[in-house]
Amino acid sequence: MKIEAIYTRQSVDRIDSISVESQAEYCERELMGSKYKIYSDKGYSGKNTDRPAFQEMMQEVAAGKIERVIVYRLDRISRSVLDFANVIDVFQKHSVSFFSTMEKFDTASPIGKAMLMIVMIFAQLERETIQQRVIDAYASRSKRGFYMGGRIPYGFTLKEIMIDGVRTHCYAPLESESAVIRQIFSLYAQPQVSLGDVTEYLKACDIKNRNGETFNRFRIRDLIVNPVYVRSDYRIYHFFQTQGAEIVNPPQDFIGVNGAYLYSGGSNKRKSVSIGGHTLVLAPHEGIVDADTWIKCRIKCLHNQSVAKPMKAHRTWLAGKIKCGYCGHALTAKVGHRKRKADVRYYLCSHKYATKGDCDFGSLNANKVDALVFEELCDKLSEFTVLSKKQKPVTNSSVPRLQTQIDDIDKERQALVQQVSLANADLMKYINLRITELETQKKELYTRIYDLEQQQQIDVQEITGYLQTWDQLAISDKVAVVDCLIESIYASETELKITWKI
Repeated sequence: MKIEAIYTRQSVDRIDSISVESQAEYCERELMGSKYKIYSDKGYSGKNTDRPAFQEMMQEVAAGKIERVIVYRLDRISRSVLDFANVIDVFQKHSVSFFSTMEKFDTASPIGKAMLMIVMIFAQLERETIQQRVIDAYASRSKRGFYMGGRIPYGFTLKEIMIDGVRTHCYAPLESESAVIRQIFSLYAQPQVSLGDVTEYLKACDIKNRNGETFNRFRIRDLIVNPVYVRSDYRIYHFFQTQGAEIVNPPQDFIGVNGAYLYSGGSNKRKSVSIGGHTLVLAPHEGIVDADTWIKCRIKCLHNQSVAKPMKAHRTWLAGKIKCGYCGHALTAKVGHRKRKADVRYYLCSHKYATKGDCDFGSLNANKVDALVFEELCDKLSEFTVLSKKQKPVTNSSVPRLQTQIDDIDKERQALVQQVSLANADLMKYINLRITELETQKKELYTRIYDLEQQQQIDVQEITGYLQTWDQLAISDKVAVVDCLIESIYASETELKITWKI
């Protein structure tokens, strides 16, 4: 025998909300004297149908145990038009009628079905309006520097504060962890240090995160790009301004004390990759790292700089040069250990074996490839008495890269000049100091360009001397020689293509 079902839902227990018990009382008045069962979800939102009692009711509808479903209001089922339409469709398939006590809609009639859908459209509109108000309130609170929740960054704890008469929280530096943060930034700010080097240093010093785990390079990168650690002065303001971020606070608030929050806002770009389109807000807590060090590290991440190749070569002197002839990714040298024969080195495609990518590369005997490249080196050098380096493409050339830095300096100088009319005495002092620093940097860059342009010849006899004692050279020395002569090597089972720098 089929029964009638009463469904009640209450998302938040408040004074102005009707309880599930009161909803059930209203629904009981509409019963036709048959047996009934109450399905109640307390503390569940109507944004979807993922609720235990509701799912139980729908299972019994599908089993043919329910004749009619009664609710206090339509939005007790769902605030989503799509979800509600799906529920009604299930009801119709199993000949279950639906009744709402407040709206007096009965799906037994066609007009009841039509009016039901219209009301649900407005229910969804109400939900989206509430959602937008929440988003606007979040944006407003974040721009005022309120603590918005989330994981507490390494190096900080929480403390209570008052902002505009409202009780909230802010970060407070933990000295033990702050010392680690300063060490991380200090290391990575050095030009030849990579994220992997920082990770290895922390591992060697047995420094772990709060979970007792070893820091990895991705976690280190997240720390470095987070502006909560920086003591924000006018350089930080200008850095984020030139990177296309929206800055809530005026320049005069950047006094070199506070950290900062970076919010995504409407941008769909990752904050660790691109700053443009995001929103910067000064935070009420004190920063840990000085602005100059933080900017060096952040720019290094943006440009994805890497350490010098000689520091990374272990099993081959073609490290950084040899690439897969099929997909273009780097080839990695591996060593195969054999019991009764000598170990063998071979090249594998890093893309294929690291990500199981679609690449036809198998493996190459590294000793044979290295011997072939060495033979090509000797043949190439025999053609010359004096070598002149080819001009590299603009994207890879040191001179154009330095010229780009000069252009960036000119842009920063122009932006500083535009701020003069709005500057107070302190800001004006900073602008004059910064312009002097920029002019000095510009002169140094021009000097480096001149030196690079003068270093366009290589001594063939010196290189030939290295080749004659090749077996006695360290791998790092071999890498340095190859870097002078070869741009890239693309290798496959059938072809070896060398692009020369000379």
